Amino acid sequence: MNNQALVTLTEVTKQYGDRKVLTDITITMNHGDCFIIRGSNGSGKSTLLRIVSGLIPFTSGQRILGHPNIVIGYTPDRLPPLRMTSTEYLIHMGRISNVPRKALRERIIELHGMFNLEQHASLKMIHFSKGMLQKVNLMQATLNMPDLLILDEPFSGLDKESTEHLLHSLQQIKASGTAILAAVHEPLLASQLQSQTYWLRQGILVSERGESLLKDSMYSYEIVCHMKQETLDRLTSLFKDMTWQRVSGGSIRFTLSERDYRDFLMECLQSGGEIISLQRKESRS
Repeated sequence: MNNQALVTLTEVTKQYGDRKVLTDITITMNHGDCFIIRGSNGSGKSTLLRIVSGLIPFTSGQRILGHPNIVIGYTPDRLPPLRMTSTEYLIHMGRISNVPRKALRERIIELHGMFNLEQHASLKMIHFSKGMLQKVNLMQATLNMPDLLILDEPFSGLDKESTEHLLHSLQQIKASGTAILAAVHEPLLASQLQSQTYWLRQGILVSERGESLLKDSMYSYEIVCHMKQETLDRLTSLFKDMTWQRVSGGSIRFTLSERDYRDFLMECLQSGGEIISLQRKESRS
């Protein structure tokens, strides 16, 4: 195994009864890596993250740690609102992780500044917004300066401002040398962080290069939309392989691969675009 490797999975399979969720997964996370895992709901993304984290067992294969003292930070897809302040919660989590008291206090102050979250003495997390809870979720995962940070849908349900704040924080974390493994629906994280993207298809992990072969599948999609220029600029930066042209009435016609159109629809609507028509067309290639 490479001396820089943090965690390696070799031919890992996970089954629940007769249902095989993951099949022969092989992946190695090194210092400084950033891997994005994409796939539809129920594709096994969360299961894979929990196996890498060591939170659940697998059916067959191997999970190898690069060294015995590796620190892994894990954020579930949501943090429940608790009747604690963010500081109280982080102190509790830091003690579970055996962070020394003085270092813990200093780290909590540092993280509140990094994530642009006020360290309030009385405001309980039960009153926090979704974005504030996601920030605390990431803060607890980075309390102990992890070698590997594992994120399960970190931007789920966040507004644009909260998403931008979290992206900035993740860029800082990655710049410090922490490896990142994230499961996401949207392509935003992959476009903002230098990363490698993998797809889970029927329990099999496929690299972005392999997934790109889907562009030559039998269907493409034409989507006609109304949108502002800033929305168009955002979509063209996220979806490099699509083509577009302006049509009558100021609308824009986009042509996308089968791989991209679902993500495009989500990003378009969340960015304020209006879908006029959607047509699936048979490819002539």
